[in-house]
Amino acid sequence: MKLPPTTELRRIHPLIEVPPELRGPDLARTAHHEAGHVVLMEWVGITPTGASATERGGLAHWDLTEIADATPVDYDRPLAAAQAAAVMHAGIVAELIHAGLPWAGVLYRPRSQDWQLAAQLLAPHFGVSLAGHGLSQKTAHAVLTHHWPRVQQIAAELIERGTWRPGYSSPEPSTTP
Repeated sequence: MKLPPTTELRRIHPLIEVPPELRGPDLARTAHHEAGHVVLMEWVGITPTGASATERGGLAHWDLTEIADATPVDYDRPLAAAQAAAVMHAGIVAELIHAGLPWAGVLYRPRSQDWQLAAQLLAPHFGVSLAGHGLSQKTAHAVLTHHWPRVQQIAAELIERGTWRPGYSSPEPSTTP
């Protein structure tokens, strides 16, 4: 897996509106969104505890005590903050991959809770700059593309059951992005 270089921390990326294909109620898209969050949690070392999805929305859960118990310096560097923010951006990036669309710039969604949490993580290092969001979204794209079968596995369970819990083994899908 090739992650974006740290030089991306200061790069200016174009600002992109969310494509029309990623708007409106859609269970498969929501399931991939939440599965993207779960896979990024696993990648950064946060234990996901579950996820849910309907055609109108979803939620991915993690063990907040892990973050509370973490040494503050773990989240106090620009690269670490950008990687943590990648967890928040992973949902919309998973939707892009699921739709077969390329990442063409920072997907700007200021009203979404995911964007707001990512902005809180990035603000101490980048202010209101979009550079940290760009690196975070590109990191999410690299990780999710590399682990796409895992995303599909979790999304399939969300589509079938509406919920996902660690330890459940859905059959792994055979397609890749």
